[in-house]
Amino acid sequence: MTDLQLAAKAIDDQLKLSYQLSNALTSYGHTTTVVEAGTVDAAKVDDMMVDAYNNAINNVLNTSYLTAQDVLMEQHQIAVNNLDTAINALVSATTVLATVSTVADMAASADTSQEQLQVQAALATTDMSIDQADVDKYNNALDGVENYAQQAAGFLAAATDSSITGAIDNFAAQNNLTVAAYSAVTYTQSIDQILITWDNNSYMSFAGYNSDNIVTAEEVYGQIGYVGG
Repeated sequence: MTDLQLAAKAIDDQLKLSYQLSNALTSYGHTTTVVEAGTVDAAKVDDMMVDAYNNAINNVLNTSYLTAQDVLMEQHQIAVNNLDTAINALVSATTVLATVSTVADMAASADTSQEQLQVQAALATTDMSIDQADVDKYNNALDGVENYAQQAAGFLAAATDSSITGAIDNFAAQNNLTVAAYSAVTYTQSIDQILITWDNNSYMSFAGYNSDNIVTAEEVYGQIGYVGG
């Protein structure tokens, strides 16, 4: 950014000088005094100035100024978007398997032999079996919801932890790295770990940083009133 400032200022100084010179030359133009040729050369913009300015602009355009917090918040948002997609996939998969609810109700109300015969007849005339491929989609969608919910929360926790973001920013500055030029950013729930790596084999890892804020499956079950089957 300093190069851009200096390059822009160099040309701006020429523009200011041209204004002063044009006023002076205009005044001489209304007298009998003739100005020496080349007087305005001092205010001209040369090729070196143009190249320096345009190169500085390109450098700024090609440089990421994202901080560690920006990068982690970006990862959080990506995970949230993926979570929404996984939820939609789960809704779709659940709809496909919804016939089991009808079958459960039919079976629950079939107390007499006549009612049981009716259930049998219904199953014989209407295919209410479920396909393994549909079950796989359902289970995979459930895993996706869990995985992306973990990532979304894990990245947000890291993004709002100044000790983590500060350490990453300082590490990047000391090692001449651009934070946003990372090759991968991952969160692993089993060890509560954020890992950010760069192409030059540099990396930073933070494990257990959010261990006091992990909710167990039993706690979630309790929240929704599930007591097990």
